[in-house]
Amino acid sequence: MNNTLKMKEVETAFELDKFWTLFKDYINELAENATRGEELDKNYFFSDEYKNMIERLNRREKNPLKLLFFKLQQETIGFMMYCTYFDEDGKSLLAEFYICPDKRNSGYGKKAYRMAENQIAKEGASYIELTPTNHINERFWERAGFIRTNDLDEDGKNFYRKFFS
Repeated sequence: MNNTLKMKEVETAFELDKFWTLFKDYINELAENATRGEELDKNYFFSDEYKNMIERLNRREKNPLKLLFFKLQQETIGFMMYCTYFDEDGKSLLAEFYICPDKRNSGYGKKAYRMAENQIAKEGASYIELTPTNHINERFWERAGFIRTNDLDEDGKNFYRKFFS
């Protein structure tokens, strides 16, 4: 069996529907496990307002929000959502990163992140920034080389950053 992990940008309406299905699973899980920041408002993340905003950001010309799947053969095992602000300081905000629960603890998360980091660096970002939602996520990102900062997002979560040399 081929265990080659690949990244694929979300492009078609069918893929976008699949993204939103996975995103719903992700938000439900996040709401159960988040221990950092304010309580997660699932209704907002499931709203048409949020969905329309994400799709609009994905279509914009300048600094588009990118939606990518992680795939094992034909199976989608996760996704990520990020935006690189080239007109600012080259920050790439990794807004969401998800590996399906049945594929965790098998090295796929680490491999998927390395692929994502390589792509983001190749695109010209200076650094990646994110906000973990619980201590397990914090450990994952620290092991990937991220440093916890004292800067907080609007929900009171610490930003973690990783600079490219």
